[in-house]
Amino acid sequence: MRFQMRSLTRTSCGLAFSLVAILFFVAGLQAQEPGVTLPDQQIGSTNPDGKDYSPFPAPDAGYVTDTADLLTLDEEERIEQWLWQTESRTGVEIIVVTIASIRDYPGAPASSIEAFAKGLFDKYGIGNMPENNGVLLLVAVRDRKARIELGAGYGRSRDADALAIMNKEILPSFRQEDYAAGITNGVKGIMLEFAGVRAGLNWPLIIVAAAIPVVGLIAVSLFRNGKRGWGWVCVGLLVVLILALFWMLRQTLRHMPEGRSSGWASGGLGGFGGGHSGGGGATGSW
Repeated sequence: MRFQMRSLTRTSCGLAFSLVAILFFVAGLQAQEPGVTLPDQQIGSTNPDGKDYSPFPAPDAGYVTDTADLLTLDEEERIEQWLWQTESRTGVEIIVVTIASIRDYPGAPASSIEAFAKGLFDKYGIGNMPENNGVLLLVAVRDRKARIELGAGYGRSRDADALAIMNKEILPSFRQEDYAAGITNGVKGIMLEFAGVRAGLNWPLIIVAAAIPVVGLIAVSLFRNGKRGWGWVCVGLLVVLILALFWMLRQTLRHMPEGRSSGWASGGLGGFGGGHSGGGGATGSW
C-alpha cells in the first residue's frame, strides 16, 4: 500500500511539473495568438471620428471597412477580433477595405489599384509610427483586383512575402467567388507573416486556467495522504499559476477598448497610427 501511495505521489507531482513545462513551451510558441472576445462595436458606422477622408471611402469603426458587403457580420467581427488583438500585442496595424470599384470614387487615383491603394493608405494614415509597419488589404470586387499595400517601414524587402500571400491565400478563393474565405485567409497570412501572430485561441491563457484546478486537486490529495512536503510544492506551483492567470487577464484588459458608450475611433485602437505607404506590396487579379 505504501509503495502504491509513493508511486501515486510521484505520478501526481510529475503530472504537475509536466503541466508547467507544457504551459511555458506553448506560451513561448503562441504567446501572441489572439483569442479574446471584443466588446460590442459600431460596425458599419460612417466616418465615426469626424475626419474628412474624401475622395476615398470613409472608414468604419474598427479595422474592417466592408463597403462591398463581402463579409457577414459574424465574419467581420471575427476578423476585427484578430486584428484588434494583433495591434494591441504587436503594434502592427492591419486594415481591410473592400470596395466595388476604384472608379466609384471621383477624385481618387483611378489609373491603377496600386495608385488607389497607396492614396487610401496615406489618407487613412495606416501604421503606427515610428515603425510605420502598417498593412492594407484592399479588394475591388468589380474590378476583380486586390492589393496588399505595405507601410514605408518595410521598404521593398517584403514584396515577395506579400505576393506569396496574395497568390496562395487570397486569389484561389476569389477565383471561386468565395470572397469571405479569401479575405479571411489573406488576413491570417498577413497576421502571421507581418506580425508573427497566428489566428486562433489564446492557448497559454486556456492552459493556465485548466492547470489551476488540476494542480489544486493534486495538492489536496497529497495533504490527505500525509505528503505535506510535496503538497506545499504543489501549493507554491498553484500560486504561480494563479498569478500568471491574473497577469494574462490584466494584459488583455489593459488593451481592451472602452466599449460602445464611447465608440471606436476608425482604425481600432484610438484611430489610425499616422503611417504612410512606401509603394511596396503585391497586386493580384482573378
